[in-house]
Amino acid sequence: MSRLPHILSSTLLLLGACAGTPEPAHNSAPSFGEPLHRFTAGIPQTRADGSRLHNGSIDLGRERLMLGPGAWFESAPVEAGGPFDQLLMSWNVHVPEDAGVLLEVAVQGNEAWSPWLHLADWGDIEEAEPTARYYERGTVQVDILHLNESMQRARYRIRAFGVQSGNPVVVHRTTLTFTSSQELGLRFEHRIPSNPAAVQLSVLALSQRDAPAELSSRICSPTCVAMAMAHAGHPVSPTDVAHLVFDAEHNIYGNWVRSVQGAFAMGVPGVLVRLSSWDAVEHFLRQGMPLIVSVKVRLGELTGAPYGNTPGHLLMITGLDGDGGVLVNDPAASTVEDVPRIYRLEELERVWMARGGVAYLIGR
Repeated sequence: MSRLPHILSSTLLLLGACAGTPEPAHNSAPSFGEPLHRFTAGIPQTRADGSRLHNGSIDLGRERLMLGPGAWFESAPVEAGGPFDQLLMSWNVHVPEDAGVLLEVAVQGNEAWSPWLHLADWGDIEEAEPTARYYERGTVQVDILHLNESMQRARYRIRAFGVQSGNPVVVHRTTLTFTSSQELGLRFEHRIPSNPAAVQLSVLALSQRDAPAELSSRICSPTCVAMAMAHAGHPVSPTDVAHLVFDAEHNIYGNWVRSVQGAFAMGVPGVLVRLSSWDAVEHFLRQGMPLIVSVKVRLGELTGAPYGNTPGHLLMITGLDGDGGVLVNDPAASTVEDVPRIYRLEELERVWMARGGVAYLIGR
């Protein structure tokens, strides 16, 4: 397995393909140049590593996990490589019609393991007994686990429901990103100058304002996913994406985990990462990968944006101009013609990287 330079505390074991489902990513390095966000991507290993599997199998040749009726998989403990108080996960999983899967996570510091916490689901999980989203040391806030104290390791569990014999759930990829909020704050307390080289991708521009009125203010994430899907050769409409990824529990269309899984269900693999360097951004752009990024903007922080402030918004980075500008497609623009624009690198760094650095990489 090849490795790119500057990967810190990372293990990359990306999954292989199976017939009838999207071709997963080749080995890549979402943690390229990343000193803060410790990234792990992998499949369950069959060696005696502490993992447990019931009523399932692993295809070693294609590195995929198959779960039959009533199946479950519990991973071995995953060492974070340092203390963390935030855990982000994503997955690419093929789920048969009328079936469902539940993703749960547990963490450990210097004491006992936490209980299993409900992190994500896909499909029909009505058969599942409810799993808590919080305990005394942490809470799953929609799509990310926030902890009250630092932990050292995590493990995850995937359970399948409603599966029929001969038509299994197929898990292609599971990923974890560990972050210390203290380290993140220190990293951006004093800005480190950066001047990445110019690079530009040609990406179809879409405006969320073209959607029906009841959706147009709410589907920045589905619109960005639709742009990424078109760039990957699988054009879909933002409204179709929205209906697929809608998070009924939280009444939102921008659940990060569901957005990446939705792209996979429509034919294109993806992964959630957290980035903290423009070297990493430049790296992915040169690989032909636009980045869908999550920003939080206070009044006056993002010059030229089609909004004054926002507690949460998704936009797409399509390039760098080599002169301190970041080329973006911002779906909040009122017309398609106004979607492409340029934001200042130091401003986007503040409203994106310093506030979490979450990015969808769809097409890997």
